[in-house]
Amino acid sequence: MMLEDRVRRLEDRFEINDLLVTYAVLLDDRQFESVGRLFTEDGVFASPNSTTRGRMAIAANFEAKHAPFTMTLHDPHASSCFFTGPDDARGTVLGYAELANEEHTIITNIRYQDDYRREAGVWRFARRHVLSVYGMTLEDFVSGQAGGIERKRWPARPVGPAECPDVDQRFPGYLKQP
Repeated sequence: MMLEDRVRRLEDRFEINDLLVTYAVLLDDRQFESVGRLFTEDGVFASPNSTTRGRMAIAANFEAKHAPFTMTLHDPHASSCFFTGPDDARGTVLGYAELANEEHTIITNIRYQDDYRREAGVWRFARRHVLSVYGMTLEDFVSGQAGGIERKRWPARPVGPAECPDVDQRFPGYLKQP
């Protein structure tokens, strides 16, 4: 790979990292339409329970899911990224979030599996799939529930197992294997 190409890849990685941080800040600032614009026109946001397609639908989905909370904090901790083409990349993002209202503070450790695409010179999410390592109230976390198998413990939802760790590789392909 030529030096110019290597520098371009480094710049691309920084731009993708900026996308990750911008996503978190815009979610926390409740700028849901702007979050939608971080996705490609045909972008997808998915979880094990739902799939949302298109910028406007993604924005509306985030607005609805964040409506019960008066404060959120999303923190992308670390990311891995590899390129599948000149304008396409794939990555895994490790993250943490807090969501609070007057009744509960929920803490969650999450793993995003992302497909990125450069459109009109801008890196965007083509697909973002969120998986749970745990998600529960602060009280459940302090009482040791994060160590159990049923680590999805959101108020008013059925308790169940989290998707990660993904020992069975149900969601493979987002880490470049050595």
